[in-house]
Parts: sequence; structure tokens; C-alpha cells
Amino acid sequence: MSSLLAVALLVAAGLPLSYSLTRTIPLALVFAPVAGAAVATAAILLMLAAGGPLLAWFAPVYLLTGFLAWRLRRAGPAPHGSWLDGALLTVPLLPPLLQIFQQPLLWDAHLIWWLHAGYFAEGGSFARDSVGNPALIFSHPDYPPLASAPVALAWRVLDLRDFYPAAMVNGALTLSSIAAVVYAVRRVTSAAPAVWSWLAAIAVGWSAWSPLWIVPTAGFSDAMCATAFAAGAVLLLFDREPFDRRRLPLTLLLLCCAALMKNEGQSMVVVLAVVATLRHRRQLRRVAWVWLPVAVAALWSLVARLLGAQTDVLAGGHFGDLLHGDPTIAGRIPTVFSTMAGRVDRVVVLALAAAVLGAVLLRRRRAAFGLGADPWLWAVTAGYWLAVALIYVVTPNDLHWHLSTSVDRVMVAVVVLSCASTACWAVVALSPGHLLGASREAVHPDAGVQ
Repeated sequence: MSSLLAVALLVAAGLPLSYSLTRTIPLALVFAPVAGAAVATAAILLMLAAGGPLLAWFAPVYLLTGFLAWRLRRAGPAPHGSWLDGALLTVPLLPPLLQIFQQPLLWDAHLIWWLHAGYFAEGGSFARDSVGNPALIFSHPDYPPLASAPVALAWRVLDLRDFYPAAMVNGALTLSSIAAVVYAVRRVTSAAPAVWSWLAAIAVGWSAWSPLWIVPTAGFSDAMCATAFAAGAVLLLFDREPFDRRRLPLTLLLLCCAALMKNEGQSMVVVLAVVATLRHRRQLRRVAWVWLPVAVAALWSLVARLLGAQTDVLAGGHFGDLLHGDPTIAGRIPTVFSTMAGRVDRVVVLALAAAVLGAVLLRRRRAAFGLGADPWLWAVTAGYWLAVALIYVVTPNDLHWHLSTSVDRVMVAVVVLSCASTACWAVVALSPGHLLGASREAVHPDAGVQ
């Protein structure tokens, strides 16, 4: 019962904000866990800055989101917001998510995310001391708080410290994030027959269980971060009108959440901001919004540093040795790239082959369809790959240990982005030609730019 109450609390915490972004109840329910985690995170940031108990800061933030929902109650609803759409966004994802009901025993969830949730739940003073406590450096206190924030909120409100409710909250947040990438692919391919669009979108959602199928249900933040980011990237790079004021806020929420889910999310939003700025360089005043998630990531990094938290890579990494050409550090590069590639080689190679064939055979068809050019998404994927590879190359930890304990999880984003590219090409290839003319009028001015 406590697990159900924890999930219901998370949904209730995010419902006003998610409704203000979607203006439709089914979509609001789908995105409520992500929005609830964002609200809890905002409360924790205020608590860390000013002190006091968590609920004292959660209450005004929550009321503010309620006011926002009331002000926007007459705005037009987001597309694909029916009850059937809501079911298609979530129900197909439930079977692989059933593993969430296993006992929550995995080490990282306890060592990092739930330990952080525990000290966040104790209030501002205790949390500040814990973040800066050198005795807790093993728990990576510099990691962003969004995966821990909703657990801390549930524990505080329900006055418990049980791990089954923590696992259920994490599972609900993961489900909501994966549903977001399903929604993103469905939205950008909405000119296609619904059956092809939905099949492609759901397939991209299922790709979050690769390359290691237990990641979404093990209490980690990797799958939720990867899919929330991929959803924002697809909407920003492929949507016909990515800066429409009715569409952009949801995109920004997903990207801000990705930036605050794990440290790799911070690298993701920086890479995407650079690529999106180039992609939409003719709309610089509007594209400035894509730097908001970067600012949010920088805010957390600043707060963590001011509180005394350290990042192991920055504190003891071998950046200087790499720049000076140390052969020991430079010699890590082949091992790092071969290990990363070995986890996703088949998926990425096949996706790249589909992208090349699509660019040769379907480029004009894609432009008429209204989809943004595919190379931009691959540029984001490549940028993220290089950022992760750099972290491994300069890591102060034993390289083989670092790779073996994390490479499967950090490559989830590469898999999801690659599958999103392939899914969009497949929809373009399978859609009847007469639909292309109907969608031509809605094409973004630079949708076909390569």
C-alpha cells in the first residue's frame, strides 16, 4: 500500500505542471511523474539554498504550478492527447517494466540515489552537511538530484524510509520518461498512417531496455535520463514547429529533467544546445531557449561545488596528462572505443546503414513529409559518444572496473537515439505518397536541410 501511495503522491505532485504543459488530462497523467520530479527538485534546490524542511519549500512550488495550470486552462490541448493515445503511450511499456517488482537490492540505487534521497528528506541543514561531507564522497554527492528528489518527497510525506516505495517511484518516473520518447516520435511522424507511426514510436520506447535489459528497473537513472533527453532532442530537431509556444515548454521540461538526472545528462544538453543552435541558426532569438537546460545543469554544478561536493573525474582525472600526450592515458583510447562499440555495434551499424540509405533514396520524401534532417540527430549522438569516451579516458579509477560497471548504462542513450533515427526513416519509407503532399504545407522552412 505504501508503494501505491508513493506513486500516487508523485503523480499528484506533477499533475498541475504537466496539465499546464499539455492541457489534456490523459497526457497530463502520462507526464505527471516527470513533472512531479521536477517540482520536487525545485523544492530541494530552494531548500539547499535557504535551509528549512523540504515540505516548507515544496508547498509554494506546488501552489505555483497549480496557478500556472489555472492560467493556462483555456489554452489549446497538445496533439495526441486522447485516452487511447495515453494508453498507447504507456500500456505497451508495462510488460518489460514488470521486473520493477523484484526486491530492491541493487547496490547503486542504495549507494547513490536513495542515500541522497535520505539526506534530502532530513531538511536543508542536514542535506547541505551531507553533500559536502568528505566521508560520503563514495556516494557521488555531486550527482544531480532529480532521480532522488521524488523519493525524498515520498519518504517525507509518508514518514517512511522503505525501499519498495522508492523503487516504485523510480519505476513510475522511468515509465513516464520512456513514454515521453514514444510521444516525441509519434508527434514528429504524425503525418503518417497512425499504425506505422505508433509502431515506430513504441519500438523506440522498447529500445530503452538495450543494451542491458535490467537498467530501467534496477533503481538507476540511466534509462530515464536517456529517454527524456532523446524525447527532447527528437522534438527539437525533427518537429515542424519546435519553437511554437504551445510545444516548446514540454521539450524544455524534458531536457531540463535530463540535465538534472545524472552527470552524463549535463553533457547531453550541452551537445544538443550546440547542435540545435547550428540547426536553427536562422532563428537565433528563438533558439536561445535551448540553452536553458544548460543553465539549469550549470546551476546544479554551482550549488554542488559551493556545498563542497567533488566530482571524481574533475578532482583526480587525467585531463592534463591527456593534453600532454601521456602514452599511458592516450593508450586507453582504443580500449574505451572498442568496449563502447562492442555494446551497441549491431544497433548503431544497422541504424547508420538505414540513415545512409534513407539519405540517398528518401531525402526528398522526408523533406516533403515535414521531418527535420536526420544528420542533426546523429551529430548529437556522436557528440555524446565523444563526451562519454573522454570521461573514460581520463578517469582516475581503474579503467576496466569503470567500464565494466557503467558502460552498458551510459550507452542506453546511444541506442535510443539511433533507434529514433531508424524509426523515423521507416515511417517515411512506409507512408503512402499521397500523404506527403498533405504534409508539405506544414513543413518547417529548413526541414530538409542536410
